[in-house]
Amino acid sequence: MKILYCVQRYGPEIAGGAEAACRNLARRMVGRGHDVEVLTTRALTYSDWADHFPGGTSELDGLLVHRVGVREPRSEQRFLPLHMRVTTGAPPASAVAMDWLRVLGPDSPAVLTWLDREAGRFDVVVFYTYLYTPAGLGLRVASAHTPTVLHPAAHDEPAWWLDVYRPMLDAADGFSFQTPEEADLVAARGHRPRVDELVGMGVDTEVVGDGDRFRSRIGLGAEPIVLYLGRIDPGKGPDELYRYMATLRDRGRTDATLVVVGEPVVELPEHPGVRYTGFVDEQTKHDALAAATVFAQPSYFESFSLSLCEAWVQRRPALVQRRCAVLAGQARRSRGALPYGSLAEFDAGLARLLRDPHLRAAMGDAGHDYVTSNYSWGVVLDRYERLLERVVAERSAASERSLSSSS
Repeated sequence: MKILYCVQRYGPEIAGGAEAACRNLARRMVGRGHDVEVLTTRALTYSDWADHFPGGTSELDGLLVHRVGVREPRSEQRFLPLHMRVTTGAPPASAVAMDWLRVLGPDSPAVLTWLDREAGRFDVVVFYTYLYTPAGLGLRVASAHTPTVLHPAAHDEPAWWLDVYRPMLDAADGFSFQTPEEADLVAARGHRPRVDELVGMGVDTEVVGDGDRFRSRIGLGAEPIVLYLGRIDPGKGPDELYRYMATLRDRGRTDATLVVVGEPVVELPEHPGVRYTGFVDEQTKHDALAAATVFAQPSYFESFSLSLCEAWVQRRPALVQRRCAVLAGQARRSRGALPYGSLAEFDAGLARLLRDPHLRAAMGDAGHDYVTSNYSWGVVLDRYERLLERVVAERSAASERSLSSSS
């Protein structure tokens, strides 16, 4: 099958999030024998979408990557007031919401031009994720020429409910869902996909981390570690996790050290019970997960938590944000995590896990079995290929029905 992935950023420099998930999937589909190409921007960072990579076509990961530029980088001075207007209060007028989407970015008319010219030479065009303009505006353009699939990566946030995304949802021929909760969000918008599949997300279940190596690297001995892995971004919840752990340390409620591994979008204060590593390579990330006594996932906005699954691969138990439906669902289905919704619940859950090594082992094993059974790459790719085949077949059948009815 000839597949085009359209995503806002692409490359090994972009760690985590939907972009990394798209890249992992595209590379694996090449390995399954598919002819894969990628359309993306030249941006490195989503903070302004400024051109960084060279434009044009190059080869990466065994596939062709087409990079086009943005019309202009995003201006926070223009974006932030508009963002507040659109995502708070009464629903915005359609023209205001469309202006917001274009300013949210990446502002790249070249993506739309490329899709209008080239989409028809692919069996299917796949978009990752709903939020940004490549999907928000580009999916409708591609759908006029060929079957389309949307990976929404949706979570319950104000933007998700904006009417500006309805044409995109209506135009998509198929949906690839990561969790039942994500599928429920689409249904809650009153949208019924023509074709959908609960695909999940592929996880490397064979990777081995060296916890002792990581502890030695950051100068920690046998003391318990609560690990956060991800961007230091308020939307991901590390600021609240920091406050919880600092409070518990200051009150003498725990002797665990909070270790924060990830790219800093905002700075968190220094504290004697907190260590920061910054961005690390893949092996060091898995070493950190293996070193953790407890993994913490504090995000309020998740469509699927890959880092949580990676912690379970290393048989680590977890504490997860109860107010995120996806995380609460993953905890319930796996039996590998305890949900919390307040400092008191976090305190109780952490104390319970730290004092009971048998519970930690049982939860870690349960999480490991859950990930292996549901999200190993072979299982996920079988589901995904089935989805793409169904989308292409349904689009063909619909075209035949249309021709038959008009003749």
